[in-house]
Amino acid sequence: MRRVFICILFVSIFLGSTGIGYATEVNGKHTWKELNQTTDHVLQLVKQEKFEEAKQLLDYFSEAFIEIDFKEQGFTMNDMRTITLTFEAAVEAVTATERPLDERIFTVTSFRLAVDALSSEHHPLWLQSEETILATLLAIKEEYSQENPEALQHRMNTFLRHYQMIRPALLIDLEPQVLQRIESQITYLDNLRVDGVGSNKLIPHIELMESDFRKMFERVKEDSTDPSLLWVMFTIGGMIIMSLSYVGVRKYRAEKSKVRMKE
Repeated sequence: MRRVFICILFVSIFLGSTGIGYATEVNGKHTWKELNQTTDHVLQLVKQEKFEEAKQLLDYFSEAFIEIDFKEQGFTMNDMRTITLTFEAAVEAVTATERPLDERIFTVTSFRLAVDALSSEHHPLWLQSEETILATLLAIKEEYSQENPEALQHRMNTFLRHYQMIRPALLIDLEPQVLQRIESQITYLDNLRVDGVGSNKLIPHIELMESDFRKMFERVKEDSTDPSLLWVMFTIGGMIIMSLSYVGVRKYRAEKSKVRMKE
């Protein structure tokens, strides 16, 4: 057991040194990480209806955003265009006094998710919408089965609105072919909503969307897994297995030796 303890102690020291290295890497990208945090502060201020303070932070974001070396950060023109459009929409939402609070929050949240998608290498915030997306699709099927046209329209509108909120983040994170398939399904659903929700094509299409959205979320989760974390997990697992195996072999040999002595 002493050897197992030493092994675990070594792993703890190794994890500590790995954590320090990671912190240094994060500090190397401090500017963009800071802007990501800034968008979160903006969203919180909007929820508190502190629009003037939120506008000041958006001005700070604009000034800092211009100073970033996009090529060095590996950002594409599509990324920059998406961030720019969501930023302009956020500024308009904060400064437009006639806009309802829920619309302001909706627009700034979309901006927040887009910036986070560009900043977070592992598990971007928009992945948290998985439960809401799938639950809304399920609710659409339930309303259809109950033949409630008004409630069905409401559910479909809710789904499409939520999709529009996370769409800028998807433009940044998804591969073009995956995004194109999702977008075509959204367009077809919107056409069904306009043409009439009583169509017998609705349920098969919703089930197809459920399947594709599940695959999309799972794929992004897998791609977002930190490789260093997996390496550490395999290292720890391997070392513990080796230690336990060693202890088991020693115990087996000791028992075998006792048997021989008795014989």
